[in-house]
Amino acid sequence: MEILPPWEPPMSGSDQQHLFGMLDRLRATFRYKADGLDIEQLATKLPSSQLSLGGLLQHLALVEDEKFTYFIAGQRPEVLLGFTANGREHFVVDLEEDPENLYQRYDRAVAKSRGIQQSVIEERNLDTGSGLAFEGKHASIRRIICDLIEEYGRHAGHADLLREAIDGRVGEDPPFDYLPAWYA
Repeated sequence: MEILPPWEPPMSGSDQQHLFGMLDRLRATFRYKADGLDIEQLATKLPSSQLSLGGLLQHLALVEDEKFTYFIAGQRPEVLLGFTANGREHFVVDLEEDPENLYQRYDRAVAKSRGIQQSVIEERNLDTGSGLAFEGKHASIRRIICDLIEEYGRHAGHADLLREAIDGRVGEDPPFDYLPAWYA
């Protein structure tokens, strides 16, 4: 029996287990990089970029909602619509907002996505068509998951640089015992 954190991909498994395991590891890594900051720290930017950890929390909550809620489950994407309805730029952090709101929005989006993810595991397969279409062809769920893994990979790298600039926190993966809210 493997003794691994729940967010770690299996050492051996199916295509589906590896893809969802990779996605969960990237989610946990990103969340760890953004964890425990106040609103000013969440809004901190590097001189060469407009990105911040708070902006990335908001962006990835929106992307989770778009990919899982809308493209895979065919449901109304509330996070996405909330930002667009209010004319908010999702990369911009409101310094008046409680940082817990940013964390909770992201954690709820991931928890919802993981629920949809579980239904994919139980009821469908990765070759099932999604709601994303291009020139009349629907992308498979596998394609949506791969796109999301790519998105997280890019932003986990950004988060590494941003967090190191804020307080020096470095490291590839979260500590072995780190559990984001959606595992509690």
